[in-house]
Amino acid sequence: MVRVAIIGAGFMGSMHAEVYMQLPNVKVAAIVDERGEKAKSLAERVGAIPYLSADQVFAKPDIAIVDICLPTFLHKEYVVKAANAGKDVVCEKPIALTLEDANEMVNVCKANKVRFMVAHVIRFWPEYAFVKKNYDQGRFGKLITITCTRLSPKPTWGWQNWLLDNNRSGGALFDLHIHDVDYLLYLIGKKPLSLYSRGTFSQEEGYTHVFTTYNFPDGITAFAEGAWDMTSNFPFEMKFIAQFEKAVVDFDSTSNPTLTVYYADGRIDRPQMERKTSQVSGGNISDLGGYFFELNYFIDHVVANKEFQVITPEDAVESLSVVLKEKESLDSGKIINL
Repeated sequence: MVRVAIIGAGFMGSMHAEVYMQLPNVKVAAIVDERGEKAKSLAERVGAIPYLSADQVFAKPDIAIVDICLPTFLHKEYVVKAANAGKDVVCEKPIALTLEDANEMVNVCKANKVRFMVAHVIRFWPEYAFVKKNYDQGRFGKLITITCTRLSPKPTWGWQNWLLDNNRSGGALFDLHIHDVDYLLYLIGKKPLSLYSRGTFSQEEGYTHVFTTYNFPDGITAFAEGAWDMTSNFPFEMKFIAQFEKAVVDFDSTSNPTLTVYYADGRIDRPQMERKTSQVSGGNISDLGGYFFELNYFIDHVVANKEFQVITPEDAVESLSVVLKEKESLDSGKIINL
């Protein structure tokens, strides 16, 4: 039985806890949150012990894995502490807000010989994973263009409103838009040659709406829009349209079915995706599927001591590096070569 401690009992910590309850041979043994009522409430739901301090958990030899669901500005501190305590670590995305912090996290985990995975969940989201698998197998032919969209009302559900504090979250650019940046790197397997970004900026909240055009090798053009400045009654939505030589794949999270493949030979396919609905409230999505596949992958690879392939710590650092280049373009108004 693998014993896990979750640090952070907010929306994401609750989602992760719900996943672990569905995985065999995994026990959520500890819930840590400085908000005692939050820790106690989630701990009671999963049969764990609540703690106010992570240091108490790091000292427990029976805890093998630490799952960090804290605000981004706290990621480095707690990943480093967990690694120094000899715990395998899964940490929410983005890895950090600076490359210096991100590289330190990777190096400390390596030095302590612990497993480290950053939870870039879109790589595991069924529709996105479907496209990656079929593209890699050559079923769709060459990728020509892809447009990704991710739109949200203001994320007002965070602890102390941290998501809307640019210094703590990096704004929509780092917290929301990075999902599609990371997926583009994963799908294409290469960094862009250049990019150009424009967007809307708030001194307090950072970049709240971002539009980026990417020039990838092999003539691939990509575009991504990410925003969390929509009205409060606007439904969260994520979409992509990927144009390949042999097919166009259209995904819209607000449609049913969500995915349609339009083949060049005239066929139309609407593959059904596996769904796992969450009962957790307070965030922008209720689909547990991506989180389930992500954490199941992490546990499986840690227990079997298998190398991570879908997402490595270095992949997370690379995604952060591209987002930082986008910030450079946003700040300067210039095309940035990578």
